[in-house]
Amino acid sequence: MNDSVMTPTIVAGTDRPGSALNQLNNPFGIFVDVNFDLYVADCLNNRVQLFRLGQSIGITVAGNGSPNPTIPLLCPTRIVLDAQKYLFIVDYGNDRIVGSGPNGFRCLVGCHGLLSQSHQ
Repeated sequence: MNDSVMTPTIVAGTDRPGSALNQLNNPFGIFVDVNFDLYVADCLNNRVQLFRLGQSIGITVAGNGSPNPTIPLLCPTRIVLDAQKYLFIVDYGNDRIVGSGPNGFRCLVGCHGLLSQSHQ
């Protein structure tokens, strides 16, 4: 990131699609936080991956393969991290926006189901 020559560097993924923690499959959106950690919306793996600065192995923070219970995702395409480090994810395949909070992930917009009052 401090390269004055602007040398291209692969910071996430490999030259082949896949589902291993160092691979991506049709990545869409990215977000880089103040620590230069990279969040990737990994569409066809139905997950959001976090690649810490200098690390090539990702951590699944939401969706398929997350070590902690999160929320099912179907082709996430965009992500934003706010100042409190809460994630907001465009869950394209489920036509909704989900977010993290102190009690885990929840649907924010486009929510469907028995507990929904409306189709926001």
